[in-house]
Amino acid sequence: MTSQKYFEEAWKNRKLVGGALKAAHVRPDYHLYEDLLQEGVILYAEMLRKLDGQKTRTEIDKLSFKKLLWHIIDTLRREQRVCERNTAIDKAYDLGEATAWDNLVALKNEAKKLSHLEQVILFEHLLEKKTITQLVEECGVPRITLKRLKKQLLGKLRAVMEQ
Repeated sequence: MTSQKYFEEAWKNRKLVGGALKAAHVRPDYHLYEDLLQEGVILYAEMLRKLDGQKTRTEIDKLSFKKLLWHIIDTLRREQRVCERNTAIDKAYDLGEATAWDNLVALKNEAKKLSHLEQVILFEHLLEKKTITQLVEECGVPRITLKRLKKQLLGKLRAVMEQ
């Protein structure tokens, strides 16, 4: 358990945590800024405790900064995934709207007209989230061809949705 001494030291040098937040491009107006700052101070205090007597303060600060930066980036990625999941769920609720059903019918009709590779890109890459690299291996088609077809497909689908 980290003692109060290390927390006080970490709090006095919280600019290190602020620097890590800044390096991760987290602005003070971000809604999780204070949480990230507090977690950073706790993590910094733990680093001070673990490395006390083993390394100089400068070395501890350098290691702590790197650890804080990676922790912040991981937290931001986790938050992004949660937001993306919630957005997908929110959009699913919108399927009940008449325009959404019209778009769905138009897309279904358009999917029948697509070539085999375009269908693979639509269903396996865009809907099932397979990577282009996986499709290259499965289909035996060059990566550049799949990317070009994907761009053309998205253009077709956008045109259908705008009609």
